Amino acid sequence: MPIQENALNSALASAILSFDMNAIPEQTQIGYGSKRCDVQIRDQHSDQYFTAVECKIGQKSSQKNAAIKDAKRWLEEPDCWNSIALCYPSNLSEETQTDLSIALKNSADLLMVRVSQAGAVESWHKGSVADLIRLANDVGANQTYAVTSKLRRAIFSASEKIGVMKGRELANILQLPWDPPKHSKIDPRPGRIACLIIANMALLQNRMIGSDIHIPGLQKLFEIRNAANKRVALIENWERIREVDYIPVVDPALAVINKLDDDPITETILETLLNAVLNCVSLIHGLQLDHAGQLYHSLLQTAPYDGSFYTSTSAAVLLAELAMPPNWLKIENDWHDPNRVTKLKICDPACGTGTLLMASARTIEQRFRSAGGTEDDLHLLHLGLVEDVLHGLDINRHAIHLAASMLTLSAPKVDYNKMNLYNMQHGVDPKGKVYAGSLDLLVDDAQYIPEFAPEFIGQKRMTPSGYKESKPDLKGLCDLVIMNPPYTRNSIRNLSLPKSEQKKVQQHEVELARKTTDYVHREAIHQSTASTFFTPIADRLLNREGTLAIVQPFTACTAPSGSGYRRLLTNPKRFKVELVVTIHDNRRIFFSEKTTIHESLVIARRPTSENLNKPTAFISLAVNPASASEAYFLSEAIRIALDGDNQKLANYGTIAWRTPEQIRDHPWNAACFYDQSLAELCDSLRDCRTLSPIGNLASIEPAGQGIRDAFRKAKIRQIPDMRALWKHKTSRQTTMRTEPDEFIIAKSNKVNYAEKLWGKRSNLLLANRMWLKLCQTPAVYSNDPILGSAFVPVSPVDMGGGGKTIVSKAWCVWLNSTYGIISFLNIRSFKLSYPHFSLKDLRTLPVPNPSQCDVERLAFLYDRLSDSKLRPFPEIENDPIRHAIDVAVKETVSGLPTRELKDIRRSIALEPSVHNKKEIFSLS
Repeated sequence: MPIQENALNSALASAILSFDMNAIPEQTQIGYGSKRCDVQIRDQHSDQYFTAVECKIGQKSSQKNAAIKDAKRWLEEPDCWNSIALCYPSNLSEETQTDLSIALKNSADLLMVRVSQAGAVESWHKGSVADLIRLANDVGANQTYAVTSKLRRAIFSASEKIGVMKGRELANILQLPWDPPKHSKIDPRPGRIACLIIANMALLQNRMIGSDIHIPGLQKLFEIRNAANKRVALIENWERIREVDYIPVVDPALAVINKLDDDPITETILETLLNAVLNCVSLIHGLQLDHAGQLYHSLLQTAPYDGSFYTSTSAAVLLAELAMPPNWLKIENDWHDPNRVTKLKICDPACGTGTLLMASARTIEQRFRSAGGTEDDLHLLHLGLVEDVLHGLDINRHAIHLAASMLTLSAPKVDYNKMNLYNMQHGVDPKGKVYAGSLDLLVDDAQYIPEFAPEFIGQKRMTPSGYKESKPDLKGLCDLVIMNPPYTRNSIRNLSLPKSEQKKVQQHEVELARKTTDYVHREAIHQSTASTFFTPIADRLLNREGTLAIVQPFTACTAPSGSGYRRLLTNPKRFKVELVVTIHDNRRIFFSEKTTIHESLVIARRPTSENLNKPTAFISLAVNPASASEAYFLSEAIRIALDGDNQKLANYGTIAWRTPEQIRDHPWNAACFYDQSLAELCDSLRDCRTLSPIGNLASIEPAGQGIRDAFRKAKIRQIPDMRALWKHKTSRQTTMRTEPDEFIIAKSNKVNYAEKLWGKRSNLLLANRMWLKLCQTPAVYSNDPILGSAFVPVSPVDMGGGGKTIVSKAWCVWLNSTYGIISFLNIRSFKLSYPHFSLKDLRTLPVPNPSQCDVERLAFLYDRLSDSKLRPFPEIENDPIRHAIDVAVKETVSGLPTRELKDIRRSIALEPSVHNKKEIFSLS
């Protein structure tokens, strides 16, 4: 007879026991009659809550749906905080199986997924019993999302009741901008941040009640919620907490709640918030991931302006896991020892609410547990992480406050004399000294202020009784610098300062870049961009065995402006780039929330004799992990791929390798492509002797911004008659030949500038931005020389006679060939699917050198095909005009790669960023 499901469930429970977990098969829930859970998993050291596992035999849709349906119902029970649907492979039910427990322990074909009350949380994952345990242990990560969701709804509802006058008062004490949107009298952000601070403090109060910290008279939250005056009750309780400790996190909450009126509206606000907090308290235990970061940034809504994008929880987990593999720093045998682990130093110099710090701590805890660390030592580990290991710096004091709150939730007994969170001075102090936040670390001139100080004061940090003088020196001491630095111009980042201070700070930032004595750092820094300071800062902070883990725009991998940054990371005396991970998932192109650009993760380690000559791995992800548990699985797949086994990584994306010589002094173009053979093709074009960078053979200018600054559009023809190709409208621009689409006229205050630009007009123009899924012509030719707004003029060097015309036409054909398209794809910046090209980018495009090729033949082909309609890039595989162009190019230009052009066109069309489909694995 085939083996029954209940026998498999019993064997699964037996297999789970070997992982230091309790597992009970077919357990009837007390008080629920015949309601039985296939397998309950409980932690041996803390069994108050359980993970429900509902199982089915077979892995077809019907069995998967049935397992999800059964798993969902357990989440209604108060002591179930995690539920998993699992499908056994059919072969496990065969009667030939003798020892099911061993068969299950050896199986890697269990199909599993975490379940919420809405259904599957993420994609089904095929794995082992160890993977099942990982999902069961992922309670904190799982519940982070639930906490965020519950608090967000309550904060939005409560903050709507805060009026204009009270909102202004809160903005003042929180030092937040007051800038109501159009058609409104109120800016909702100060009220929302105030509600978040209150909710977080209430969560902390509840955490203290559940710990062995003794605070006389401290009430439970449900008692406060039911009190006649909730505001007074909260103030009294928080002052009791303050008398014992926790001044840095209590004072901001008291400042906010004291500003609220003692009236029914405030009582309604507090009741809404307290109800949400009470719904969350069962979801928070032990070391949490950051639930406040996403809330904070979505409530404040300033990321597009100050560049402080929130790192998603999944990305934070992925980055921390990759930065600290089990054999990291050769302490793989000591992860169980809290005394050894808490000697580490981890710093985020732009920490925000502490998302990456919390993820780092969570990863260390996972390593500790996996290595056999005991529950008795877990408290010491948490306390040591908060007091000794984690260091966070940021210019935003509200973010620092929330980071302190999150760390306190993890370790309520924290000694604030030892907590290493600092609000960096950013602005001008009363004595006239100028500071630029963490950027001052570049020259050891940084200053720190307490996160809610009313004015600039000296170098101070939080303590139980107030603040004391202190300036920690991390230079050369950090084992890990993990960060997602602000990606924006300094001028925008400084808009939060008074206008009288903005120029002073900007000038100070310029001086910082000049003052550093390290020429490698100077080359890496662009004085106007804050993010470029942080990698040199990390270089100063790391010790000789340290690791850098960074979230960055993928542009830093490819753009000419990032060449100094790349030189720093490939300097064999400074770093060894181990890994670059880039998103190619059109559903979520980012690792930071609320951004619209593609991003990469970079792991670089100090060079050693073992790693120095190893190649760098480039991972292109077609699946961006949406949850912490998916990030765990992906990090494991990447680690295995780094050792040569790509089987698990094939579920997420592709991997390619580059030698140190291939990435040193070159763009990291492997980040641009999902199909790495296309990146290799671009390398071949770069090395082709018959091709030269177009910038060496022609003038490429002016940029579109200059045209828009100097000219405005005119409705009718002007004298002198000036015209431009203003738009890149794909419905209009379908052939290589173009015509101007706008009359233009010089702006009244820019006549001389406009005249200078008009002298740079040309017949050949290159697109400076394009939607790849719609674009048909990256380069166009106009019979009359013109300027462009979305196109940049190209003026070949004077060759006499009709040489410039012939070369321009020939290059237009080349740039519309498959080789030309792939060259454009190789220099993308900003967004892979909608790239912008700077003048520096465009000047690197390879084109046939007229001294090496018969460009007249290509010019003749232009005359024959100039009015033939080309198909968009996703359709180039079957484009007859593109095929004709490619044949002529291949016959005219020698030394080109031998790969079949039709295969190249197909690979381009299949690139996720080219077709831009949401479901990139669709076979339709």
